[in-house]
Amino acid sequence: MIVQTQAELLKIRSTRTTVGLLLGLVALELLVTLLTGIIGSSKSLLTEQDQNNLFGNGGVAGVFAALAGIMLVTSEYRFGTIRPTFLVTPIRSRVLWAKVAAGTIAGLLFGIVGEGLALSIGLIILKARHIPLSYSAANFTLLVCGTLAGVALWGALGVGLGAIVKNQVGGVVLLLAWGFVAEHLLFQFLPSIGRFLPVHDLQSMTGSTGAHFLAPSAATVTLILWAVVLSYGGLLLWKRRDVS
Repeated sequence: MIVQTQAELLKIRSTRTTVGLLLGLVALELLVTLLTGIIGSSKSLLTEQDQNNLFGNGGVAGVFAALAGIMLVTSEYRFGTIRPTFLVTPIRSRVLWAKVAAGTIAGLLFGIVGEGLALSIGLIILKARHIPLSYSAANFTLLVCGTLAGVALWGALGVGLGAIVKNQVGGVVLLLAWGFVAEHLLFQFLPSIGRFLPVHDLQSMTGSTGAHFLAPSAATVTLILWAVVLSYGGLLLWKRRDVS
């Protein structure tokens, strides 16, 4: 299992797609954090929740982690490398769980990059605009730990989604449509359901508060369940699919 996970990690770091995702994450993180911190008035950055919105932009790394997880599975079908992968390791469950482990580790690294940028840029903006820091040490700890854990779980979630969908374009479109449109609409009209969904789980884990947000611990458990359910669903389909 360890050797298989190392092989999957090698696949992640040896592809240009991963480099492109990291560059895209850096560019988007810079854009979002700068816009959040510069365009608004100073009064919009005074409270703890305002500063959580600024520092919490690192959560956008979850989308890139999930994309990396999707690519880890779907690219094998796209380029036909899934056949030698299954020949070397015929136990398909071992292959999938190794990909889940690799996706989780990659997600953790995406989280470090994303949250590192959001925190460093956010602190520079507050200092440059002479805005006092209202964020407590406890909230900093929750933000960093929640972001890293949440983004790592999104990497695993992406692997499960990729195993279910199998088609690369379909998996990417489904992820983006769900993450940026469908879940937000569902949360707006049915918050009692939307609060249990992955995007809002990640937001809850980083300290976002509101009438319908889960507690960070509950959100963590819920996001773990999402990653497990999607991964297990992908495994069930893998065992029934023929590799052409």
